Amino acid sequence: MKDYVFIGWSRNRDLAIALKNILDQHGFACVIGGVYENNPEKLRIRKGTVNETINFQLNHCDQAIMLFQKLDDNLGISGNLIYELGYINARYGYIDSTTKLHIFKLDITQADDNLFPSDLHGVWGEKISTTDRTDIDVAKEIAERFINNQSQIKKVDKFKLLNNYSAIEIELAKHFDNQTMSDYDLATDILIYVQASFCYQRQNDAKRRLEQFKSLMTERYNISHELELAIDYGITTLNLYCITIPDPDNGQIHMPGSVFRGILREYTETANHLLSNIRELNNLSLHEVRLSNQFIEKNDFEAWMISQMQEHISYLILVYLSNPQIEQKEKEHYAKIGQEFSNAAIKNLALFERIQTDALYSKLLTSYAQKNLSTFLEILGENNECEQASARSLSLRREIYSFVCNNQSIRPTLKDYIALEYFLQVVEKIQTCDNIYEKEDYYIELENYIQVHNRSEKARTLMFSSLIQKYESLKNKSKATNN
Repeated sequence: MKDYVFIGWSRNRDLAIALKNILDQHGFACVIGGVYENNPEKLRIRKGTVNETINFQLNHCDQAIMLFQKLDDNLGISGNLIYELGYINARYGYIDSTTKLHIFKLDITQADDNLFPSDLHGVWGEKISTTDRTDIDVAKEIAERFINNQSQIKKVDKFKLLNNYSAIEIELAKHFDNQTMSDYDLATDILIYVQASFCYQRQNDAKRRLEQFKSLMTERYNISHELELAIDYGITTLNLYCITIPDPDNGQIHMPGSVFRGILREYTETANHLLSNIRELNNLSLHEVRLSNQFIEKNDFEAWMISQMQEHISYLILVYLSNPQIEQKEKEHYAKIGQEFSNAAIKNLALFERIQTDALYSKLLTSYAQKNLSTFLEILGENNECEQASARSLSLRREIYSFVCNNQSIRPTLKDYIALEYFLQVVEKIQTCDNIYEKEDYYIELENYIQVHNRSEKARTLMFSSLIQKYESLKNKSKATNN
């Protein structure tokens, strides 16, 4: 489901109904002004008067289509429609109205300008002729133009949002009384917010904020299926992040089997709820889902949630397998499952790289998935494939690290996190690298980073402490070998 769309009309209700039916088939949730039958669940409410019903609908819709027709040859434009237009402009604001408000003039010519209030001249939208045409034909043309207009809506650069994740916190706070984006768009942003909380080590704060947001939203009104799914998925992932803080003494992460199975069960339930509402995917398990470019274009939130959940489940399995008490047979069993989720995430995330606003963020998540995959392959004894996956992960991390190093707008905390992810894998690469010159280059790069970071006054992060431990262990091994 995409945005909730209000359809304002004044003369031909059958045309409005035909338009609603077409757009509903394209994933939008449409409501006809003043009508409450056959509406999406949260708008299936009849107020005391028609005006009250319309106001309620307008307050809970993200876009509006206004169908202007002359009432007849001698009368002007519906006053109610003019009122609705003013209300929409006030609610969306001038900037957003260019992409949220879609006006169609049906059989209204330039000679009819006197029918409109003088201060609204020039804002009118597209002309549509109904002469010798059926309602279905006219509705198809309006729907096509509306869908084409969606490409004008600016897509958010997900890596920039990762860099400024506090902007999502602002949207969460505003969503109760002054929605500036749809539930659908906010659901997509929550996926990035959850990832950002880990990068900034704010997972506990984010978990409390999402839990509070869900409680307040369910008290106020019926939130959309997508937003509820995003919140539930986010809370599950934040639970995972909250318990995967490495031991400061040895850097190891331990997860009891009961905790692992509980989080995996929550992920599975959320995935089933998501896939059951997608006709072409409802017979698949999450690890079996392979997306297409066409699916991504029509289902941005669903596509991202599927891809991120696949990567996060592979990470959950990776964390569990770090427990040294797990028997080899169980390790191999879950390594095979982790391999399936990693491969699915890698293939699906690759499709986002063609989209400019998604490319860098998808590469970041792909680097995680490739690193997870290399560990599963190592457990399964597939050494050649393990090295290839590790090399792909390192290459992506280097690309992202180079980008943040040369970009002054990237926040220092995010820059440090990206750097540490890269250098923690560099340490592993040094241990397996056979080329002496390549190994020396990695050493120099690593030592330079540690020296610069040590000179800063920032508190030592757990990731940096882990890097220092691994670096010192590496140096000690090197000295012992040379001696």
